[in-house]
Amino acid sequence: MGVEVFPLFHDRDFEAELNRLFPELEKVPVTFHEPYYQADHTAPEGSEVCERTDEMFQKTVRAAEKLKARHIVFHHNNCRVPDDPSLRAQMLERSCRQYRKAEEMAMQAGIPVLVENVGVHSRGNVLLDEEAFIRLCKEEKYPVLIDIGHTHANGWDIGHVCRELSGQIHAYHLHNNDGIHDSHRRIHDGTLDFDRFLRMVRDIGNPVDLVVEYAAQVEPDETGIRADLEELLKWAE
Repeated sequence: MGVEVFPLFHDRDFEAELNRLFPELEKVPVTFHEPYYQADHTAPEGSEVCERTDEMFQKTVRAAEKLKARHIVFHHNNCRVPDDPSLRAQMLERSCRQYRKAEEMAMQAGIPVLVENVGVHSRGNVLLDEEAFIRLCKEEKYPVLIDIGHTHANGWDIGHVCRELSGQIHAYHLHNNDGIHDSHRRIHDGTLDFDRFLRMVRDIGNPVDLVVEYAAQVEPDETGIRADLEELLKWAE
């Protein structure tokens, strides 16, 4: 069992806190999310957001290299997406270029960059629908991370997505929700049939990282979180 680090480099105190935790993090397997807050890969090149996103991603790679991270997670976008197809196409084109830059940067440290299915309709930030995501991942030969909460909130057929991309999936983000909101609740606290999902993963058969990704409001439920982790560890035996 390990830890996925969620970088907050926009917070001036975060880097010092991360460095303080290095001795503990070095004892366990580690993965890294990429910076989310104040970062977006669809921003025009040369813009303040683009420059800040690149800078924070560089910091993430340096930290990930020190901790010998298994992977870094990549979001094609974090911002709201306009209805205009031409603007959406421009956003996707920019973010695809940014992925290759990020990939090259991380490759020098020997760390794969996994593309996550991101955005939920309730927030208006879905850049790629189900078929577009599958098609892009296949065309670009991306290594993939599937966030099952996002698939559920968007009404995607999670079995279809996972079977289509089975040879490219390296990890899953695990959480549950009401089928609409990206609330990151515990694995059985929602309308997604989590046991069915686990059976599907086992049937596909490829080794993957299972990353529990809960919201801050779940944190006080230590007993419940422990129970979820024990269930997953038993399942993985």
